[in-house]
Order: sequence, then C-alpha cells, then structure tokens
Amino acid sequence: MRSLLACLIVAVAAAPLHADIIRLKNGNTIEGKVIAQTDTKVRVKTGDGEVSLPRDRIASIVKRETPLEAYAQQAAELPDDKAQPHFDLAEYCIRHNLRTQAIATLRRGLAIEPANADALATLRRLITPRAQRLIGSAKKLQAEGHYVEAEKPLIDLLDQYPESGLAARAHHLLAVGYAARKQHDKAFTRWRRALKADPGFAEACEGAAQAAIELGRWDDALTFTERALQGKGADADAKPFRERAATLRELAKLETAAKPDAKDPAQLARLGDLLFRLGLPARGLRRIEDAYDAGARSPRILNLLADHYESTGQVGRALDACNELAKANIASDELVRRRARLQPLLLIPKALATRDPRDREALLRQIARSGASFQYIENALREFAVRPECPTGRVEGTLVVDETLARAPFLCYVPKGYTPRRAWPLAIALHRDHDSPKNHFFNWETVANSERYILLFPTAREKGTWKYMDIHVVLSALRHAIKTYNIDTNRVVLSGTGTGGLLAWAVALRHPDRFAGLITRSSPIDDVSQLYLPNALSLPVYQLAGERSNPDILGTGRGAETLLRRYGSDSQREEVPGHRHPALPELNPKVLLWMDTHTRDPYPSRIHLATFEHANATAYWLRVERFASTVFDPDKRITAPRTPVGYEYSPEQLRDIYLSEMKTSLGVVSAAVRPRNRIDITARHVVELTVSLDDRLVDLDKPVHITVNGKLAFSGKVLRSLEYLFETARLHGDPRLACSARVLVHVPRGVGRDPEAH
Repeated sequence: MRSLLACLIVAVAAAPLHADIIRLKNGNTIEGKVIAQTDTKVRVKTGDGEVSLPRDRIASIVKRETPLEAYAQQAAELPDDKAQPHFDLAEYCIRHNLRTQAIATLRRGLAIEPANADALATLRRLITPRAQRLIGSAKKLQAEGHYVEAEKPLIDLLDQYPESGLAARAHHLLAVGYAARKQHDKAFTRWRRALKADPGFAEACEGAAQAAIELGRWDDALTFTERALQGKGADADAKPFRERAATLRELAKLETAAKPDAKDPAQLARLGDLLFRLGLPARGLRRIEDAYDAGARSPRILNLLADHYESTGQVGRALDACNELAKANIASDELVRRRARLQPLLLIPKALATRDPRDREALLRQIARSGASFQYIENALREFAVRPECPTGRVEGTLVVDETLARAPFLCYVPKGYTPRRAWPLAIALHRDHDSPKNHFFNWETVANSERYILLFPTAREKGTWKYMDIHVVLSALRHAIKTYNIDTNRVVLSGTGTGGLLAWAVALRHPDRFAGLITRSSPIDDVSQLYLPNALSLPVYQLAGERSNPDILGTGRGAETLLRRYGSDSQREEVPGHRHPALPELNPKVLLWMDTHTRDPYPSRIHLATFEHANATAYWLRVERFASTVFDPDKRITAPRTPVGYEYSPEQLRDIYLSEMKTSLGVVSAAVRPRNRIDITARHVVELTVSLDDRLVDLDKPVHITVNGKLAFSGKVLRSLEYLFETARLHGDPRLACSARVLVHVPRGVGRDPEAH
C-alpha cells in the first residue's frame, strides 16, 4: 500500500487542473477526481489512471469545481435578452479548452445579437478547423470515386457548421458528386446554393453553367456563363467563355424562332453544330440525324454520320451514308475501302437469328474474314438493329406470351418523330386493378407529349387484375417491343401503379439486368419480393406515394427504401402531401427527368443474385448453372417447430415460418470486380456458376483470377469467342448484354453448398 501511495504522489504532476484534493493522514496529498465513494473506499481518477483508497487512511477531501461544472452553472443563469453575458461565458470556455461549449454559447449570443462581428469571427475561428476536416474527408472520398459516401461529411458540415465560411465549398462538392453521377438537376441546385453563399465563387458559376447546358436550360446557362466571364477579364482564359456565351445566344434564338413542326434541314444541321460546340455530342448528332431525315445531304453531314456510325458499330447506317456519298459522286479510295470493309458485317443480324449452329458458324467465318477487329464486331452486334418503319402515335394490338402462347392485348405510344435508324428509350407501364391501358395512358400523357419515349401498356389478362404469373406478360411485352422497334435496351424503364407496381417489383427484382430503372406509384411490395431486394444493387428505384396512402403501401415502401439504401442501391422515394390520384400524374415532370438521367450499365462491377429458380438464375454477367440440394424448394414439406398439445399456428405465423425458410435457403451469389483482373465471388446453396467476361469488365489480354468463397477457383487467360458472343446475345435476347468469353467455376466442396451436391 505504501508503494502504491508513493506512486500516486509522484503522479500528482499529471493530475488534471482543478482536481479534488485528497489529504492523507500521513501528511501526503493526492490530486485527482473523486468518481465514487463508499463507507470503506474512495475511488479516484488521476492522470495515470484510477485507484481505490481506503477510507481510514484519508484525513479530508477538498472538492474543487471543474471548468465544465462552472460552465454548466453559469449557462443555466444566462439571460435570454442580453448577448454580452453569453459572449463572456464563451471566452471563459475558450480559456479552459471547452470548445464545443464555446460554440454553443456563441451561437446563443449571436441569436440575440446577430450583427456582432467579433463574436461571429470568434465562432468561425472555432468551427473552421472542424469544417476543414470534413471537407478534406469528402475530397478524399471523391478522389477515390466514392461520391455517395462523400455526401455524409458535406451534409454534416452544412448541418453543424453553417457559419464556417465553407458552406459554399460544401455545396460545390455536393454538386460535383451529383454531376459525376449524371444527376444534373441536383447539381444545378447545389451550385446555385453555393453562389448564394458566395456570389463570387468562380468554380460554382462554371459548374452551374455546365449543369444548365446538360439540362437544356439555355437562358440559365447563358446567365451563369456571363457571371463566370466577369471574373476572367480580357485574357486568354476568357475566350472559351465568350465563345460559349455566343453559342448559347444563337442556340436560344434558333430554338425560339423554330416552329414546333418545322423540319428545315439547314436549321436542324445548325442546331446540331451548336450542340456539338457546347460539348453535347449525343444531342448534336441527334439533330444532325434529324437534318439527314429532313433531306440534308451535304458531304460534311454524310461524312460526319459515316464516321460516327462506323466508329460505334452501326454498320447499316454507316453503309447508308457511304451510299449517299457515292450517289453524290463524292468517291474516293477511302470510301471504296470503307464500303468493302462494312459489307460482310451486314451478315451480323442473320448470324444472330440463325438457330442452326453449323449455319451460324459459317456466317461467323465470313464476318471474321472482313478483317474487322473483335471489338468492332462486338460493337456492331450491340448496335445493329434492322427494324421496319412503323406507324406512330397510339397503336393497339396483341402480343404472344411466350410461356403460354396466349395473346395479350396492349396499347403502345410511338413518338411522331420515330425512325428505326436510331435506338429509342422504352417505358413499360402497368395499370392498377380494374383499369385499362387506355385509361392508364392519360396518367402518362405528359411523358408521351415529350415525344422522347416509346410507351408500352400491357393488359392484365384476368379481369383487369395482375397476378404473380403475369411476370411472363411483362417479359413478353419487352421482347415484343425489342422485335418491333429499335429499342435502346440500356434505357428500358419498368413502372407500375397499385397492383401493377406490385407486379413491377416482382419482375424487376427477379430480372434486374433487363431494366435501367424501376418506378412504382402508390404500390406496396410483397413479402417474397422483399427477400429479393438485394438484387437491386445495380437497379435504380424511384418510389412515389401519397402521404395518406394505404398503411401497407407506406410501410412496405418505406421499409424497402431503408433496405435499398443500406445495400448501396440508387434509391429515391417521394411522398406527396394530402390525398392525390394513385398514379400521381402531376409528378410526371420529375419522373421524366429521372428517366432521362438513368441508363443501365450492362457490365456493373458488383452483382447480387438471390434466387431458387432457373427461370431467373441469370443476372448481367453471372449465371447459376446448378443449385445445391439444400436450396429452397417450394414443393418441399416444411416442418414447423413443435407446439404444445392443442395449439395451432395462425396463418400469419405459418407465413412467417415459410418466409424464414425461404430466406435462409435461397441461392445467393455476390460478385465484385477487383483491381488486378480479379473477381471475388461468394456463393451459398449453389454448386456451379458461369462467369461471362468481357473487355468492359476485365482485361482479357491478361490472366483473370476468380475466387469463390475465399478460395481460388480459376486463374489464367481466357480466349475471346465470336460463338460465345452471339450465344449470349441470343440467350438474353439483348445484344447489349453479350459477353465475349466465359469461365465455368465450381463452388468449393463444403463451402456455401451441399457437400453431397456432386
């Protein structure tokens, strides 16, 4: 005990200031904080730790007030109408290193006297280092490409330290993250907030101008370009801004002067040139194509289209442009070589449609002899769509449901400017119970009036009510649209209202690789589909509901939103105040903007696939070939836990037992592409997988390494194959999902699957 007391006395120098004084009967003194007392012991916290002292060795204890205790007492007595006492207490906190308390006290004082410049400067001096740390954290995350994760420190800065002077920088970085994810509307809003906080913020001016250009808001783009130009002076840096301002003025003038139905080829070509100049090549090319459709045949336009179509693998269109050049007697050796190079590639659609493997192999040999690179043939396969001209406007008809061979009616809206020469986005909309496509069309009329989307409205087969088995109707409707129209399969959106949304959830979560996004309106999500929510890892979801919707709609929708965000999905939910129409047609402008900004990535770096059925055992570049015997079997008898004699399970309890069994025995595969040509896979209740590979995923010129459940399953080079490229295009019914190589991998025995599966 004496040695312990001696150590404590030596540690007095490390004791905190304003500590309690413990005087011992032997004359020694210990300084520390008394944290507990009993009749026999006193527990003291010193600079070196905690220790218990026998009560009979202590002569007296002198309690001293800590700065924090003094602050709490004074803060409770501060007046509500005088600012100076708050500022004085804040100075006391700063002297005693109570920075958090100083910040809170300064804010209370500034609420009474907002114009006190000294207090505001002191507050900024305290919070700026904290705000700078959050800015640094966000910049680091953005530099690594983690734009979603970078939002949290920036939002925290705006919530906790709005007076720091870094609010404009935080809004700017949030805008940068949104722009990187093509969410230009959100980016534009954040840049405007940054400029409200700091009107002279040059980077925010430039960002707002670029976002307005992406959104097609020429007046806003011109306003912010001119603001950015003010800070450039007359130096060389100002030249691009002056040119952009001149382009925007001319563009706004042309679009204002143009008649709604005008098809002046010269004007359309000029609009295309201006859009190219603004850095919008896709929109510019669309205008050039419109000019071509309107009769423009200038050599410049024909060469531009030929170059673009050939570079993107659009063989048929490239040949059309070459033939037009030949008709105009603008011949050259390069034109002759180009036509000879492109001609054999016209066999691609025939090879894709040919079922006989030997005939297809002969066609592929002819295609290979064209001398085109594998990459070029792959691009041509994705973009080569030969479709006939079709009626525009509202079209009614029937389609064949592939699984049952029954016919299902549908209504389709085709934009007035539709041409099969380019790919068009598609929206499939499922009506609610006891509704019809004709009625449901009016909920989408504003989207139809944009003339940018093909809209397809299938009909529920059983008295206007959708059933689970109607999943086949939706997939058959998609196949029908792809066969009939030139559809951009990377921009297919599935939507549903009411029970139509219930079915849309079921379809999209079982086939996430077929859609660019899912939109539900006033729709719940069923219990089984909730188990498939992780499949939406690469599927954007937009939920719309009325604030006073059915509790089941609100409860399951909010729960799905929480889970999707936890999984890292791109999920958005909007609840409209008051009673509204279930389809919420007044939100169509937002829906249209959401559709415009979402495109499917056919080769995502991360995939999650949960299923027990071979019918939906494929997702993007992953396919389950064999399940383990332990996988969920809906026909298998489930043994419920024993119950006391006379007790019976309720239907709700039996449902929960069934869902629990399904959840624990679903076949689950998660895959991620890692650096250095590595793919990591975790699998459960699965025996065998096919991993389809493409140069958009890994470098096929180098060895590929695949691990399954932590064990190396494959390592080596994988050869590209034209046969497999066309096989996967046929398998998916979508050439844009085609892959050029494959590896068959086995799940290690006893790891994640039934050890007796072989």
